[in-house]
Amino acid sequence: MSSKRKTPARTKTTKVPSPLAAPAAATQPASAVSAPAAVEMPSPAVQPERARAEAPKAAPPPPRLSREERHRLIAKVAYGYAERAGFRNNPVEDWLNAEREVDARFERLAS
Repeated sequence: MSSKRKTPARTKTTKVPSPLAAPAAATQPASAVSAPAAVEMPSPAVQPERARAEAPKAAPPPPRLSREERHRLIAKVAYGYAERAGFRNNPVEDWLNAEREVDARFERLAS
């Protein structure tokens, strides 16, 4: 005869209490209630290692703009300045202001 089982071994199943059911402590006598498990505290030597492992990592630097993309953004902002002023401003001043604004935006994103 073979020593192999023909039926699977029984496994222990856990019963999930219903949220509507009474708490287990209320249905069991006080002597049957077990004490809470002790919480293991990590040693002080382990804590710095864990703190380093959990420290947030620096975000990767934002992708650099190509010259063409930067130029396009500056032109768009400068046009907005000129349009709001009714095209009466000096276009060079609008362009320089737009350059400062675009550079400041990407400076903030990088930091």
